[in-house]
Amino acid sequence: MNSFTQKTFGLKKKYTFKEKGLEIEFTDKDGDFSFFINFDNISPRENVRIHTKRKTNVLKYGLIIALLTLIRGFLTAKTDLQTTLIVISLSLAIGVGTYIYYHLTKMKYYSVGLEDGKITRILYDKPTIEKAEEFIDEIFKRRKKYYRDNYFKIDYENEKQSELDKIKWLKSENIITENEFNVVVDEINEKFIK
Repeated sequence: MNSFTQKTFGLKKKYTFKEKGLEIEFTDKDGDFSFFINFDNISPRENVRIHTKRKTNVLKYGLIIALLTLIRGFLTAKTDLQTTLIVISLSLAIGVGTYIYYHLTKMKYYSVGLEDGKITRILYDKPTIEKAEEFIDEIFKRRKKYYRDNYFKIDYENEKQSELDKIKWLKSENIITENEFNVVVDEINEKFIK
């Protein structure tokens, strides 16, 4: 998987894997935008959360308007039955329309944390839940490979403590296994002059 595309009402996102990170291109009502997230800036997998963004104000105000319209319909019930039926139908249409709009604009997404405290959102169920999960897994698989390729080596010209800290950091990020950690720590302790 070198790229991944998600489409929803009014939004199109395309994610493309690059050597050092993830390029994100998206189109919405405001135009076309793109940005790049370096693998160094993506937080560990444990920080991925699932969130739901709802337009609760739309639902709340729509239902209030529907209720007020319904009350008006009942107040006019004594004078004109036809007007009352029209107003009640209108209030039901407003209520149903509001609920449908609320349901269509509700967005469930993965929140992938970034090291600078920001997040990037990946839609939870576009194109399918399984494909979105595969994409999330691919991000962290490539992040792990990037970290291993760039940081999982011993620099003998560096200070011993700095190299030990780097290896501890790789272990804390789940980039290396316990066994790899122990082997490298032993090698650092053996090769570096105290």
